[in-house]
Amino acid sequence: MAQLIRRATNPRVFIDASTVDLVDEDLVAEFEPEWTGNGLVEAAPTDGSGIKILCGQEIGTVSVTAELWDAAPPMDLDTWQDAAEIHVVWPSATMDFGTTGADGEDVLPLPGSGDYRVRVYGRNRDDGDPRDDTAPVEEYVIQVWPVSGSAASHEPVNGSVTYKQTSSLGARYRLGPARGLEL
Repeated sequence: MAQLIRRATNPRVFIDASTVDLVDEDLVAEFEPEWTGNGLVEAAPTDGSGIKILCGQEIGTVSVTAELWDAAPPMDLDTWQDAAEIHVVWPSATMDFGTTGADGEDVLPLPGSGDYRVRVYGRNRDDGDPRDDTAPVEEYVIQVWPVSGSAASHEPVNGSVTYKQTSSLGARYRLGPARGLEL
């Protein structure tokens, strides 16, 4: 059974340009995600050194919890609108999800560089931009675990698996302009 190793939580991660950016120690996540794969999470296509999570707000704050597990954690689909998982080859032992937090509160230490699965859950993504003060907080949980050897070589073709897609925001991006939807 999978064991939780670490958890880092920040209930007020500032977002700009509609994304939570997960970055390594170089603090760079410069790429344009397509979002058509799962409408929730994308990794940098060339080196995996950055991950972006699509938010319902353009500018604002969201709640983010990041967890390091020793193996794939149990699924929790009942309380989340969207859930997707990707494969990354992470270049460092640091995964920063806020880049503005004090004292490392927005950093999830990893065992080192290498192959990881990253599962993201999101909810309250459809509650408007800008947010009304009475709207529920937009929330994300990021679960990370190492994969090695034969597990890494058996990843899906694009490294992405979608488990649940119920938000309108995610649907707009998954279906996108090819289906005549306005983004």
